[in-house]
Amino acid sequence: MTVIRSVALACAAVLVVTTLTAASKRTVTPSDRGQAVTVVERVQEEDIRAFSGAVAHFLMGMLYDNSGDVKSAVSEYEKALGSRDDISEIYLKAGADLVIDGQPDKALELLSKVKEIDPTCVRAHMLSAVVHTAKGEYDLAEREYIRAADLEPGNIKALTFLSDLYVIQQKLDKAADLYEKILRVKKDDAFIFFNLGIIYSKLDKLDKAEENLEKAIEIDEGYIEAQVVLGYVYEIEGKYTAALQQYLKVSEIEPMNKEVHLRLGMLYHHLGQTDKAIEQNRILKRLDPYSPEPYLRNFSIYVSARRYDEAETVLREALRNGVSGSVIYVSLGYLAGLTGDNDKSADYYEVAVDKEPDNQAYRFYYAAALERTGKKDEAIEMLEKLVSIEPEDLPEAYNYLGYLYVEKGRELDRAIELIKRALESDPDNGAYLDSLGWAYLKKKMYPEALLEMKKAVLVMPDDPVVREHLGDAYFANGDLGAALSEWETSLYMAPDNE
Repeated sequence: MTVIRSVALACAAVLVVTTLTAASKRTVTPSDRGQAVTVVERVQEEDIRAFSGAVAHFLMGMLYDNSGDVKSAVSEYEKALGSRDDISEIYLKAGADLVIDGQPDKALELLSKVKEIDPTCVRAHMLSAVVHTAKGEYDLAEREYIRAADLEPGNIKALTFLSDLYVIQQKLDKAADLYEKILRVKKDDAFIFFNLGIIYSKLDKLDKAEENLEKAIEIDEGYIEAQVVLGYVYEIEGKYTAALQQYLKVSEIEPMNKEVHLRLGMLYHHLGQTDKAIEQNRILKRLDPYSPEPYLRNFSIYVSARRYDEAETVLREALRNGVSGSVIYVSLGYLAGLTGDNDKSADYYEVAVDKEPDNQAYRFYYAAALERTGKKDEAIEMLEKLVSIEPEDLPEAYNYLGYLYVEKGRELDRAIELIKRALESDPDNGAYLDSLGWAYLKKKMYPEALLEMKKAVLVMPDDPVVREHLGDAYFANGDLGAALSEWETSLYMAPDNE
């Protein structure tokens, strides 16, 4: 290679001298040829020195890469480029390391240089696409993947990554079409069938999801993730027996698989097989003894069955077994409230708040428990602090505080403002509409009260309190017959209401 390059350079120099001589109509002398050879030797020597230096730094960069020292590797590649700036492989390696080092913009600069030197470099287009995807520049990423696939039509990786890009953008139909195209080339890849099954499940094309997941399992019987997802698809389709069989099959293959025991527990609970659901959650406790989830799942089962003593027992078992987390105390507070022990409920919520002071939902539960114990002023003070930070995900806090002001008959304008704030987040909430109507009633804005109460009853027709309030609104507006009808309906729903 070096000999050929030297001869070529010498021939080129002689050709240049000959051409220049011809132009000046002067005969070429041995002296002219000697000067030309001297020039060639000097150029050749400098070229070899630069090339050798570039190779040395490139090799050092690769050594640093192998040891995981990305920054040093990049430094060596930059030195190599200082010696020779026309070798695409050096730009490519440096660009890849800059991606790892968290310098995407600089990486793209170097990768664009690779594409200038070698427009057909598939790796440069692929890596550029990855960087653009990470930056959220999906259109640019798509263009790079398509270019890579055009340059190398059999590049399954480019097509797969492009499909994943479509999934990220929720362009699921395009992703499915592309995976179908991949499968025409690669018909025995369980992973491709699995991904296509997931995409079809998201598109609610459950028959196709089922078909592709079954194909993935046919190719790879040990594909546990595909086995579990297939069970989940059966569940969505309402094929509960098939789902149970699928999950049980996985539990035989992988007895320690937490996900499958979780799904079995939920499915048994859904089918009303309570004892089997509880047993699955007990298995989960053995597999992950410090996780609160299996305890809470059994707690939920016991509460829904009104087996309150057993519900409390499972929570206390969690505490004895060293399960940490404020959620256990929140659940104890909820249970105490269900059984009417509001003082104990408030105490448990207080512990939860102490353990997790930044959890605003727990603060709300605590304030509500305080109100139920009769400590309304303390509850109002806590709720005022809570709404002062404007929690967007707690509209119930605004409504509760507003309702407390209405119940006390004070700061009604503030109460209306608070309840309207809650309705901004949840405009069709019957409880909030009832609160607003009740506030208008207290403020003697009777037509407005009646309007809101009617809205509330449309949303909550079976709530005796809402019916009672609607009766009050009719009465305030002078419609005694309608008022009597609503009160009778309320009394029918709650016959013990004195």
